[in-house]
Amino acid sequence: MKKKVVATLLCATMAIGLLAGCGAAKEADSEGGEASEKVFRYAIGTEPTTLDPTKGNSIGDNEIQHAITEGLVRNTAGDVQPGSAESWDISDDGLEYTFHLRDGLKWSDGEPLTAKDYEYGWKRLMNPETGSIYAFIGEYIKNGLEVEKGEKEVDELAVKAVDDQTLEVTLERPTPYFLSLIGSSAQFAPLREDVVEEYGTDFAATADKNVYSGPFVLSKSEDNEYVFEKNKNYWNIDKINLDRVEITLVEKPDTQLSMYEAGDLDYVLVPSAYVPDYKDKAETFMNGNTDYCLINHDCDNKALQNKNFRLALNYALSRKDYNQLANSDVYNAYNRLVFCGLTAGDSTYGEEYEVDSYPMEGDQDKAKDYLDKALKELGYSKASDVSVEIVTADAETSKKSAEVLQNLWTESLGIDVKIRQVSYTEMNAEVFPKHDFEIGMTGWGPDYDDPYTYLELFKSNGSYNHCLYSNKEFDKLLEASQTETDQEKRMQELCDAEQIILDDGAFVPLQTRNAYYMTNEKVKGLKFYFCAINIDWVYADIEE
Repeated sequence: MKKKVVATLLCATMAIGLLAGCGAAKEADSEGGEASEKVFRYAIGTEPTTLDPTKGNSIGDNEIQHAITEGLVRNTAGDVQPGSAESWDISDDGLEYTFHLRDGLKWSDGEPLTAKDYEYGWKRLMNPETGSIYAFIGEYIKNGLEVEKGEKEVDELAVKAVDDQTLEVTLERPTPYFLSLIGSSAQFAPLREDVVEEYGTDFAATADKNVYSGPFVLSKSEDNEYVFEKNKNYWNIDKINLDRVEITLVEKPDTQLSMYEAGDLDYVLVPSAYVPDYKDKAETFMNGNTDYCLINHDCDNKALQNKNFRLALNYALSRKDYNQLANSDVYNAYNRLVFCGLTAGDSTYGEEYEVDSYPMEGDQDKAKDYLDKALKELGYSKASDVSVEIVTADAETSKKSAEVLQNLWTESLGIDVKIRQVSYTEMNAEVFPKHDFEIGMTGWGPDYDDPYTYLELFKSNGSYNHCLYSNKEFDKLLEASQTETDQEKRMQELCDAEQIILDDGAFVPLQTRNAYYMTNEKVKGLKFYFCAINIDWVYADIEE
């Protein structure tokens, strides 16, 4: 027996930073006069890591893909509604999903969009030859992990187009957040096999080397500018209000703020140093990101393999001082991994599931005790014999954060701390996947509203376990949580797993983020979320 699920169409939107000129552009109307063109423009601080939806690996990538691709369902600020699929069936055991696609779906070039395009796209994600570093997100599909690791053939992935309008998917285990996941993660977008094969390694390298299934098409991607225009073949085109969206790369946050003040931007994230001056004007949201230092547990630096030294790093750090010095106290000092705002029954994860963690102010006595034990175990005579390297992105804010951390650890522990800067793209495509770091400054935004999305980053056999951490008891708890049907017990298992990595000093938690932003008062319908996509402007509008 399968239960029928039919949802109503969503007409809301979600979004984050954009540049200006609302209604400034003009175009001829049907009677030969001029009509205002609704143009929404904003700036981003780092360029996308890729325009290939299969290979995307950041929230920024996802936000772009959310506009130019269409999932089977569309997740807008947590509200999951039909996308290409007008309805779906779910088996009683929660393992089998049958999606029924709409009639007449088309790609941006007018070619039919079918269930086979989803089958191809999802199998390309899990194909090890594709080299998607985000392939782990498809491990929920039956045989996904084995396909990803090359232990089974790609065709054994349990995704099948029965006909042009029917897609069958079988999961490894019941996954309550599956629809939410595929509605906000670009990796589950459809792909046209003929287009991918035509361009090969150049697929999606530029806007013209792709076709689009979403509400918008990407018409330009060069010269640090990304231009989006309405997709005339989108099935829900009548609900798309914006004519064009222009995103420009502007690396310095204070430059973005100046552009907004000059009327050149419709949206801006307020740089942390300026928040005190704009608190009365700005709005805020928590984006679900937790920032931390990832420790490489299998690097050549033997100090970082020592649990007592890792705990010394954690207890020596005053997260309150770090937050004040690095971010003008705009963010929230944080001492755990999982974002406390996740849903847990009728409450939140943080309210219902507490952990025993490091004091926000640090504990210098404990830090010294752990450091002394570590020095003895490592055979060092003094703290200055220990040297560690922090790797961070080359953005101005990233550099400042690393220098603050460097100073705090040097002053508290007396160790030698070096800094290495690389590009944001290199951090995500080279440094972390190839484990080319000792301590890496990074963070995680959830792909779905569940603690597992954070905790699986430390799973021994996880493909996204960049720190090479391994703990058998931790793995057992994660595995148990995947089959536990009692939700309270399941959440406790996940909380216990989080406690293990804190007790191990597996990483160094730093902060969670408050995002302060301002928008042109004519812009309506922007929505913000803490999972996968912080900003969604798809259904936004501009008042005349």
